[in-house]
Amino acid sequence: MAGWPGIDRADDQRLARALDAGDTNALAQLCAAYAARLFDYCHVLLRDQETASQAVHDSLIMVRERISTLSDQRLFRGWLYATTRAECMRRRANAELPAERRRAPEADTEGGIDEATRALVHAALLALNGQQREALDLAVRHGLDHEELGLVLSKTPHEASVLVEQARNDLDDAFSAVVIAATGRDDCPSVPALAGPPGQPLDAERCATLARHIAGCPICGLRVNRDVPTAQLLRAMPAAAVPENLRGRILATAFAPEHAPTRATIAMRLDPPPPAPTTPPEPEGRSRKASRVWVVAGAAACAVLVLCGFFLVSPGSSGSGGERPTGGDAAAAAPGDSPSGDGGTSSHSAGASPTAKTGSPTPTPTLTPTPTPTPSKTSAPALPTHHTRPGPHRPHPTAPSSQPIRFTVTGCSMDHGDYDCQVTLVAEGAPVNWAVTGAKGVSTGGSGSAWPNHPVYLNVSRPREWCWGDGSGAVYFNTGQVARVTWHC
Repeated sequence: MAGWPGIDRADDQRLARALDAGDTNALAQLCAAYAARLFDYCHVLLRDQETASQAVHDSLIMVRERISTLSDQRLFRGWLYATTRAECMRRRANAELPAERRRAPEADTEGGIDEATRALVHAALLALNGQQREALDLAVRHGLDHEELGLVLSKTPHEASVLVEQARNDLDDAFSAVVIAATGRDDCPSVPALAGPPGQPLDAERCATLARHIAGCPICGLRVNRDVPTAQLLRAMPAAAVPENLRGRILATAFAPEHAPTRATIAMRLDPPPPAPTTPPEPEGRSRKASRVWVVAGAAACAVLVLCGFFLVSPGSSGSGGERPTGGDAAAAAPGDSPSGDGGTSSHSAGASPTAKTGSPTPTPTLTPTPTPTPSKTSAPALPTHHTRPGPHRPHPTAPSSQPIRFTVTGCSMDHGDYDCQVTLVAEGAPVNWAVTGAKGVSTGGSGSAWPNHPVYLNVSRPREWCWGDGSGAVYFNTGQVARVTWHC
């Protein structure tokens, strides 16, 4: 894959264990295995040699400093790429890109493809959207499986699988279309009208139209070899050459005592790694039996409470004062009741503890004791709730934060030859439900929830047509924010 040697996932786990154990050689081995791959990936996202080099440097420092928080070493490769992507997106969102970008030279590889085929592959890739290109790059060139890809792109493994499969099919169709547009104009009279003017890049719509034509045209069908998947050509595309001094910079920052503040600052930017995969659910019969046991236990506890209450309020019992409390007084004395009428779940109840995370089976204790002289009633054991842990790519919902709720959007820009970029959405303080309400000059859409400290990236594309100079557009959100999008032709 792009001239890189294969890496077994057992080697990934061995590297993770060595890093966690503090092996001084582990970081050098990690650089040898992944520095070139990660640099090429960062260069695709940032399109600047020095910025991509800095992103790889900081990402590997983060991984070394925070490896102890990775609970499942099987997630190491996905976590490594997810960390690297987050660092690249942070730099893009914070406009940490130079005004003039300098592309890295291509690495010397054997068995590459010729210039003409490379140009056709590039033209076919331009017909795909940015997410499809990134998914293919990670799956085909970097060898990530669907679970790892889902972790990187914040999708479920099934969603990642569907995305890659659709992208493969679209790339095959686009490659056939650009081949016919470049070589079949003189053979088939329908091609010039379907492909447009010579030299004009094909957009997704023209590629789809040409692909349908090729499928039913005996002339064009003979010129396209669909037996060789285009993904094999993508795998043979050259990679960006990693700077020679990158490995030395990483090791110097990692081990030099004077760089300890730098390491701490970089490590603070990394979110916690994903949780370990959930254990398989218990068999249905066993789960139902456990539920019945809890129900029976709860019913027995309730019966004990009723009997204890009967003896406590009976004439002659200690502490009763010879009077029987009314039903309203008894209800008011029950611990956990709330005067707000919300069933005892109001956060304003006296002595209530903070709300636990969703799905936690642990009951929430009452921290303030009952001040009345009457003995308090013992709460029945809480029935276990159904626990469905989110996948590793989705953050857990958090309790309401005391800090103000903020929601910011950051626009994006497209270089010459680019037709799409990503707007960044960031929530602070609490989750924010967002939705695109309109767009001007660009195409996009969608809605969802932005969780605190977990940026959302929204793909935006401009019309695939020739233009001169600069252009701009805008994306409008239901929250009132506007993201500005610019491009240079």
